[in-house]
Amino acid sequence: MRRAYASTRLGQIHLRFLDSRERGHRPPDEGETPSLTAAEPPLICLHPFPYSGAFFETIAPLLSGRRMVCAPDCPGFGGSDAPEKMLSMEELAETVLEALGKAADLPRGPVDLLGFHSGCLLAVEMARLGPDRVRKLAIIDVPYFTPEEQSGRYPKSTAPVRYDGDLASLADAWEFSVARRLDGMPFNRAFGNFVELLRAGERAHWGYHATLTYDCATRFRLLRHETLVVASQYMLKEHTRRAAAEIPGARFVERKDVTRAVMEEGAAAIAEEVLAFLG
Repeated sequence: MRRAYASTRLGQIHLRFLDSRERGHRPPDEGETPSLTAAEPPLICLHPFPYSGAFFETIAPLLSGRRMVCAPDCPGFGGSDAPEKMLSMEELAETVLEALGKAADLPRGPVDLLGFHSGCLLAVEMARLGPDRVRKLAIIDVPYFTPEEQSGRYPKSTAPVRYDGDLASLADAWEFSVARRLDGMPFNRAFGNFVELLRAGERAHWGYHATLTYDCATRFRLLRHETLVVASQYMLKEHTRRAAAEIPGARFVERKDVTRAVMEEGAAAIAEEVLAFLG
């Protein structure tokens, strides 16, 4: 995957690109206007917190047959600059939209969005803020929490992370990403997630603030884009079903064969659903 940066009012946003392989799409030459003459709309992959766009490195090659795939890092995660304070989901969406609009490698025109876990909420908010800039959405395992569920999860999920000179301060991050990794997730993949988590530093919990303060009910009901909602068997199945019921005209799919490691073992099944939906 190629890498690039786009400047926004909140600093530089890091983006990964994987070019379409079947239809000859290529990055523009210097001074050339990007074009989608021979490719489908780009697919923007929105990562779960506290990781980065690297989360999609396994599934991206399965999605890039006829379209460019782009995976940006949200502000404060991966290679993107960190904001000075915790941001709301609306502020994150505004910044990612700004970065996409300024990214030299992205063809102009509407894009499709793929969100996983907290990235689903970001996709919904981006579609709300930029309705003409988004064509379709595919959201996988949606954290559609009620206000009561959000309040119950918020204190623990947003507890500050502290690292110091003692190696033991990394123990929780190691347990979360590597030691307790799901069956079916290779060590190297889990280790990569661990590294991306550490890149967020003591801001790792900031994404949970955005997720657990998002007005899911209101925002999902306002969505008017064609939307695919996919539930795996691993987590959030009932929350995902609830989310699909709130989106007007949403197509809901439950993959009973995806039971763990959704973007690793389940990558082929998820890609199958997404590509069929996008056309």
